Amino acid sequence: MPDRQMLLDLGRAPSLTREDLIVTDANRDAAALVDRWPEWASPFAAVAGDPGSGKTHLASVWRSVSGAHAMADPRRPSAADLDAAQAGTPVLCDGLAPDGLDEAAFFHLLNAVRGSGGSILITAETAPSSWVLATPDLASRFRAATVASLGLPDDDLLRAVAVKLFADRQVAVDPAVVAYLLPRLERSLSALADIVVRLDEVALARKMSITRPLAAEVLREISQQDQGRLGL
Repeated sequence: MPDRQMLLDLGRAPSLTREDLIVTDANRDAAALVDRWPEWASPFAAVAGDPGSGKTHLASVWRSVSGAHAMADPRRPSAADLDAAQAGTPVLCDGLAPDGLDEAAFFHLLNAVRGSGGSILITAETAPSSWVLATPDLASRFRAATVASLGLPDDDLLRAVAVKLFADRQVAVDPAVVAYLLPRLERSLSALADIVVRLDEVALARKMSITRPLAAEVLREISQQDQGRLGL
């Protein structure tokens, strides 16, 4: 039987399928929005949430279900993006932000989506309808979007995701280790994923299990590194 290192080498990236999406109160509305497609009230939909709240996972689920064309640069629509929208192909705009936004090009993109009967899913840290824009018509389009907001991951979501991330790496961890980690981490899925990777790497290098003392040691190392970068 191949050892665990070989198993991990076959795929370290977490799976981002619908089956892997853990739904709690923190992301229930956004998950329901994605699941309702194509029966959306508006051709424009947006999922808004802080970094690490799970926007990319939801975007991946929607792209898989819808066959969406993913924009290479979410703030500057390209000819390929416009062609997809005009053809009625769903469009994914993952990571939109107002800074550097080509408002004229994005307005044309949204018009193409609406005109073809297509749809677009936008993910952003804040709802586009709240942005101060120089193009009133674009602001109007954003206000017409259906918006679902993601809250900070709650304890149920973090706990379930932690167990899954360890399981994805072929690691069985005592629930007490997860309980120890959660209140000591930034409340984001990305921070949780980072600590899981770090713990697994250290445990593999030392040929030991992931224990609470090891978790405490790794957390201290991360804290010291952060302080060093800040010059503290």
